[in-house]
Amino acid sequence: IDGNFGCTAGIAEMLIQSHDGAVFVLPALPDELSSGSVSGLKARGGFELSFSWNDKIITSLSIKSSLGGNFRLRVYKEMIDQRLSDNLIKAQRDNPNPFYTLPGVKNPCISPAAQLSGIILKPVDEFDIMTEPGKVYFLLK
Repeated sequence: IDGNFGCTAGIAEMLIQSHDGAVFVLPALPDELSSGSVSGLKARGGFELSFSWNDKIITSLSIKSSLGGNFRLRVYKEMIDQRLSDNLIKAQRDNPNPFYTLPGVKNPCISPAAQLSGIILKPVDEFDIMTEPGKVYFLLK
């Protein structure tokens, strides 16, 4: 049974992640799932997401807020076009939603002998929208 639940959890993590200060939509989409849709995925802070995508571009996105508060959306720049809702604003500073408080992390100790090669991360955009309990927000026009 652990394998069944683990597989489901892994698929959900490919579609949304909400553990580092924002709700990241489609953070790890494999090529085999270049088009699809999902509804009812839960994220930290009492948010429920439904969205669809085609050719790795998000085509619809709605959130339902059960608790209210700031919703921070993170998406890869390449996955979204200019059809964002007018109530979304570019994120500034840390997320004020207490469900997204980040723990302090100390700088790592790295040996001077370590052979580290950097990784290249794809650029992302982050947007905020203040939500009210029980309301649904459509984030694409």
